Amino acid sequence: MILTLVNIGPLKETRVELGRGLTVFYGPNASGKTTVARALRLLALMNMGIASVGGLMELINRVKREGRIVYENGGSVLEMSCALGERGAWLKFGGVLSGERRVYADERLNAVDKPRIAMFWILHNSVMLYGLKAQVGRPYVLAELLAPLVLRGLVGEGKALGEFLDFYEELLAKVNKYLEAFSGHAVEYRDRLYFRRGIHLFHPSRVAEGVRRMALILATALLAEAVAERATQVVYVEDFESSLHVDYLELLIEVLRRRSAVVVAETHSGFVLRRVYETKSKGDVQYYIFEDGAVHTEIKDSKLFKREIAAMVGVDML
Repeated sequence: MILTLVNIGPLKETRVELGRGLTVFYGPNASGKTTVARALRLLALMNMGIASVGGLMELINRVKREGRIVYENGGSVLEMSCALGERGAWLKFGGVLSGERRVYADERLNAVDKPRIAMFWILHNSVMLYGLKAQVGRPYVLAELLAPLVLRGLVGEGKALGEFLDFYEELLAKVNKYLEAFSGHAVEYRDRLYFRRGIHLFHPSRVAEGVRRMALILATALLAEAVAERATQVVYVEDFESSLHVDYLELLIEVLRRRSAVVVAETHSGFVLRRVYETKSKGDVQYYIFEDGAVHTEIKDSKLFKREIAAMVGVDML
């Protein structure tokens, strides 16, 4: 999947390729990382048929007053351009869509051939779902995401009860395979969600924050992978390093790079960028550095990265 953004937010002209496995977005605040996430969310909302023109207009650079988003995936191309005027905006479609019309913020973006994309946007302790049968704008905490009734409403309505229960047990087993190996904890759902360590059960509030967040990232990525046949699944992890010990970060990088879904980790951590840089030759991980309204992959020429690693210990090996 290739996404090109021209005059979208702080990004002047940016092209990112998002393939299976892990992609890291690295850069300072307000450099455009979240802008890419908002463009992906717009495409997922179009997949649901509920995207508004206002969502596109909000992404347009207010100084340039025009912008363009090009989405390429599986041989299909969708191009949307918008120019802001005093009384409205001119919106053009190209690729799988065609036409030009004057639009206002309350109109819908009705696609003839909708982008087949769903998005799981992980915030600090919850996940927002777009492109699935979910309540848009509603954050799902881990206990809700792994609740059988909630999960069946999201992904299992077309399954017989026995088939769904098999799916559910398999999902929990996959989550626990990694969670238990990394932290010694596992998750169980009885009347509510519990963390198990040995023979003891703990309410989530009694478990370390880093363990809870790692469980949320694992559960979301594995869930996205499990429903990937419906559309291209994108998992976007905001502030990837937040609350996570470096050992957890390193282990998560290894797990997420092997996923069949698209996983994007937004980070400010030089450690995360370094680990991805060191292992990029494996082909299932890549990175983009956001800087000055553009993206690049040249670490040696990045003043930002040089400033950050200058304050770290042992980074001369990079």
